[in-house]
Amino acid sequence: MKVSSYLAISGVVAILFGLGFLLAPQAALPVYGVPAEPHNLMQTRYFGGAMVWVGLVAWLARKVRDGEALRALLQAGVVGNAVGALISIWAALSGLQNAMAWSSVLIYTLFLLGALYFLASPARIASAAHAS
Repeated sequence: MKVSSYLAISGVVAILFGLGFLLAPQAALPVYGVPAEPHNLMQTRYFGGAMVWVGLVAWLARKVRDGEALRALLQAGVVGNAVGALISIWAALSGLQNAMAWSSVLIYTLFLLGALYFLASPARIASAAHAS
């Protein structure tokens, strides 16, 4: 897989989830076993807005050819996806969310592994930086 494909896929996934949480939190929260109370709806919309932002950054960066910029995006992806996975694990184990929290763990972990895959080999980033 190319880094541009990774960024495109992660961008689309983040945008779609973000739009769901932003525009339809009343439908999204019960799927995760979270009550659709006013405070939860507001926080979910904040989260959705942040996910749209992250997704757009990844999507728009898919054609970036600067090695340092790609490395910085991937490093941010490692941190963000690791934090997201840990929070989702905590939510699942503590009972704050239902078993659907494990799907979030899976998604965050896959994107974390993708970012680590590209960061593990400077040649993968360099080949993206030199692609036309």
